[in-house]
Amino acid sequence: MNIKEFKKRLSSIKGEIRYGEPMKNHTSFKIGGPADIMVFPQDLQDLANLLHIADEEKVSLFILGKGSNILVKDGGVRGIVVNLQRFDKIMIESEDENGEAVIFAEAGVNLSRLLNFTASHGLTGLEFTAGIPGSVGGAVFMNAGSFDGEIKDVLKQVRMMDLKGNVIEIDREDIKFSYRTAKLPKGIILGGSFALHKNNSKKIKDKITTLTGRRKEKQPIGVPSAGSVFKNPAAGFAGALIESAGLKGYRIGDAEVSEKHANFIVNKGRAIAKDVISLINLIKEKVKKEKGVALKLEIKIIGRD
Repeated sequence: MNIKEFKKRLSSIKGEIRYGEPMKNHTSFKIGGPADIMVFPQDLQDLANLLHIADEEKVSLFILGKGSNILVKDGGVRGIVVNLQRFDKIMIESEDENGEAVIFAEAGVNLSRLLNFTASHGLTGLEFTAGIPGSVGGAVFMNAGSFDGEIKDVLKQVRMMDLKGNVIEIDREDIKFSYRTAKLPKGIILGGSFALHKNNSKKIKDKITTLTGRRKEKQPIGVPSAGSVFKNPAAGFAGALIESAGLKGYRIGDAEVSEKHANFIVNKGRAIAKDVISLINLIKEKVKKEKGVALKLEIKIIGRD
């Protein structure tokens, strides 16, 4: 990619463009080398134009939400990272006399902000997201959830932009969900509509407080991490397997298996991706050898070494 020529192509983009942007500034792990180019599309037209340019120039795109479920390698990301933080609107699409409501949230909306919005409007259904980091787009993409529910339970429709720049809408019934996965067509998630219903606002807020407190007790909230590293196997829990393999608190460099929850790897200060990947490989090998279980990653590892 000829950066000088490519900069000319990007002059039509209204949103902010950054070159060599450190990915560690945009991930919850606080780890990651630079992105060649990071673009903050201002609107749908900007995003469509960017897709068109990238396609013509054969430049790869990576869509970034809040960076909460990814590990970026130390060499950074080639091509363009599309940062959707400008897509941050929330609106109530409909309400009826039976207390049923549909809200729409754009992909860049933080889950905690969405939950605060629904609670303040006395709308229940999303309380299970309390304490889950990340954006609406990321939550839809991976069918985010907890012991109390999953996105698929409340999702009504997904709005996307296909690779040609067309806006399309996909009903929940047409999406195949599985554990931490939503099978969607290729494209960019623009937002989601959620079916909720009226309830007492105080009751909703009390439940959120309870769930958040429970999560804080069991997980390393407030410490740089990417959330749960491994998916839970069909039987049992990844964290319990890792702990029983004697790896709780194990450390490589500044990457450590959390003392609070063994399915979290935390950045103790200056961890690099190489440390984290070494720790992931060690965990997989030891759990496979001692417990006979092949753990599968929940986080996504991207970039170059």
